[in-house]
Amino acid sequence: MQTYGQPKVNYPWYAGNARYTGFSAQFLAAHIGQIASMCFFAGTFTIYELTRYDPDLPLYSQNFVCLPQLAREGFGVGSGGVIVDTYIYFAIGMIHLFAAAVFASGALYHIVTGPKNFADSEFPGVRRFHFEWDDFETQGRILGHHLIFLGLGTFLFTAWGATHGFYDSSIGEVRPVVPEFNIVRLFKYGWAVPGFNPFFVDNLEDVQMGHLFVGFLYTLGGIFHILVKPWPYTNRLYRKNADAILAYALGGLAFLGFIACYFTAVNEITFPPEFFGPVLKLKFVFSPYFADIIDTANGIHTSRFWICNFHFYWAFFCLQGHLFHALRGMGFDFRNLPKYFEQFAPEV
Repeated sequence: MQTYGQPKVNYPWYAGNARYTGFSAQFLAAHIGQIASMCFFAGTFTIYELTRYDPDLPLYSQNFVCLPQLAREGFGVGSGGVIVDTYIYFAIGMIHLFAAAVFASGALYHIVTGPKNFADSEFPGVRRFHFEWDDFETQGRILGHHLIFLGLGTFLFTAWGATHGFYDSSIGEVRPVVPEFNIVRLFKYGWAVPGFNPFFVDNLEDVQMGHLFVGFLYTLGGIFHILVKPWPYTNRLYRKNADAILAYALGGLAFLGFIACYFTAVNEITFPPEFFGPVLKLKFVFSPYFADIIDTANGIHTSRFWICNFHFYWAFFCLQGHLFHALRGMGFDFRNLPKYFEQFAPEV
């Protein structure tokens, strides 16, 4: 983290992860706490939406976010996209709340009881995860474990689709979706004109094939980063400080957020109209403050509208964070901004 030449910097409580820059174990605690907050959001909003659910109205017109996501995965859905079982939504919400409590307990343990640094742990297996910001070898090993868990989650998602099934809007039923792996067809999506286009994804088998392919990439990448030390070119290509590494992560999130925004807006296979509403027009209406991706359903703010706009704004602010931390990582001192702009000020 850039300290502007100060050997010791005391960060306030609201400075987020910056307070734990030099403490690898408490840095992990901050991330576990963030996971707890995400589980808490998913659990509470699922139950909140369930209390407001009206079976006489279309799901997409009730300003819901969590219930449509669960419905498209085949939970509690019957023919024609009709919700026939709401208890499963309550159960999923409670599972997320329980998980939030478990993660929050882990975060509190690492903050209050556990060592501040993994290097001070009494367990050798834990000490190997202590890292410094200029230590790409250990960071690569940590990245490898993250990728393996992501791959496992992707495989579980694929297995759920193959056994239980997803809701298929083309037939109005929940059906098992077994991926048919075809590497030629998979890469045709990448070379489609004009590039990868959600309009071309017209069946769930190809969606599952993509998940299966990404799961293999995650797993192989995880094994690679655990076993192989960083290649020499990384020293020349990447900057080794906390701001730069955070900038890389925020840049990736921004990129994926904009893709998710577009995919959500126009694709009806993975986001069925029965649950999310009709597709959106990619037309930006600039108000004095913001720009909205407008709806086609006579101005009704559907679930698709909310989810799409959230991804747009979320990606936009991640991009701003990327630029901010990238400049800090390169040594730019934002305290010098007033002096910088003074040179362009007109002389009086």
